[in-house]
Amino acid sequence: MKKAAEKTGFTLIELLIVVAIIAILAAIAVPNFLEAQTRSKVSRMKSDLRMLAGAIESYAVDANAYPPHRMPDGSEIAYPDRYVPLTTPIAFITSIPERDVFYRGDITGTGGSERWISWTNFRNFPDTHALAPAKGTHKWMLRSRGPDGENESNAIRNAYMVSGLSVAPSMLYDPTNGTISRGDILRTALFIP
Repeated sequence: MKKAAEKTGFTLIELLIVVAIIAILAAIAVPNFLEAQTRSKVSRMKSDLRMLAGAIESYAVDANAYPPHRMPDGSEIAYPDRYVPLTTPIAFITSIPERDVFYRGDITGTGGSERWISWTNFRNFPDTHALAPAKGTHKWMLRSRGPDGENESNAIRNAYMVSGLSVAPSMLYDPTNGTISRGDILRTALFIP
């Protein structure tokens, strides 16, 4: 008599155990991956701000003034046109920065000025502007939204800068508060008379 061929394979319990192990490993790995990705974006943004700061200061040495962010009539220059003086006629940077890596987009996908790294030339403010008093303490400011993806309150920023302080501590991104925590990533130049 012939023996019946034995059937080999995985039981349902064995398959469920394997799926559970994979799910546990994914639950451990995914948060670590997302945190590493955020740290990488923060490093990239700081590098981009450092590069732009160098270009702005080089422009100022060459032109004896910082690039404007407002027209002579006081209206703001649109993005990305604010960065054009840094690329032509002398290339202080090779290309205009693409966008703020922390910008999450809007429903229409256009984004307007919100998708760009914010550039403010305090010397270019009209005397009637809320930040006009900051002309005495600050030269310029570059600002990224930071990992939370939100611009911090302009009112808080304005109050601190007008009072002669740098910025509100709650406005600055600090990774010790959590990788994805509140705050913007800033680079400023203080005016030292």
